[in-house]
Amino acid sequence: MANVTGFLTTLCAALLLAGQTVASCALGEMRTDQPPMGAEGGPTEVGIAIQVIDFLGVDDVNQQITVDLRLELSWRDPRLVAFEGCRFGVTQVWFPRVELANSSALRAARQQAQDQVAVGPDGMVTYVQRYAGDISSYHRLQEFPFDWQSFRIDLLVSGLTADEMVFLADDDRTGLAPRLNVEGWVVEGVSLSDTIIAPALLDHELSVASLTIDAYREPAFYLYRVLLPLVLVVAMSWAIFWVPPSKYEFQIGLGATAMLTAIAFTISISGRLPPLGYLTTLDKMLIWAVCLVFLSIIEALYTGLLVLRGREPLAERIDRIARFVAPALLFLGWGVLYAL
Repeated sequence: MANVTGFLTTLCAALLLAGQTVASCALGEMRTDQPPMGAEGGPTEVGIAIQVIDFLGVDDVNQQITVDLRLELSWRDPRLVAFEGCRFGVTQVWFPRVELANSSALRAARQQAQDQVAVGPDGMVTYVQRYAGDISSYHRLQEFPFDWQSFRIDLLVSGLTADEMVFLADDDRTGLAPRLNVEGWVVEGVSLSDTIIAPALLDHELSVASLTIDAYREPAFYLYRVLLPLVLVVAMSWAIFWVPPSKYEFQIGLGATAMLTAIAFTISISGRLPPLGYLTTLDKMLIWAVCLVFLSIIEALYTGLLVLRGREPLAERIDRIARFVAPALLFLGWGVLYAL
């Protein structure tokens, strides 16, 4: 009997405490469309911090990155000073609805019914949400596959001018997870900044928070699977310079075989390269290699013509020089293209 009495007493105390908590968090009428007044009557200052939980990949063709982000917003609302410790739905209080300026297909981790803000001391309101999905990155690939990219994500509140609300970027609390599920890229770091912009289509200024993700591509795949086999194909044409110029028919046949092999090789790897409307560094390297194979055929034709004219010693001297010039031209040309 004593145990039953104690249980009922505890239950009643818990229900009473819960009732007091509900009562203390009962929010009356509030202008949710009116931002709280900032310091000295200025705009509402909304602190923002973003953690990159994961960086899942880069789509070069569609110009998108796949990310997993944790967004944290904080601001002071004097109207909520008496509600410390309470949680409210974002539709019950004033809430800055952040939008992405980039095209995106982000998904929020929590549904609207569970999307809440927490009220802390002195009316400080905190909102935490996690987003995952694809974001347009608008990156350029002229230096592919040796490119360094700064992927930028812009956030704004389109319904509020810079006179009503401004972002305060908390770069110290913006960070990157220690382990990322990304292949072929190395993420160096992230940074967050805030600025005021004046969009051309609007007659007022907006506050924008910009997250920048700095990353570079690991070129090892393209070095070993594209450039190294291409060197072997081009080197096949260099055998022309070691065949006596009197056998110019064999030289030309060898050059033609190397030329066809080089063209077939470039076609076979085209599916692994992003289809772009401009040339990348790798495209230029491929073109330079094919051009050198063609030049070796021209050299074989010229030395063969010298042999037919009775100038075989000159033809042999040209072949000896070409044995060193051709490899030098290949790697020197690639070095210049890489440096540009």
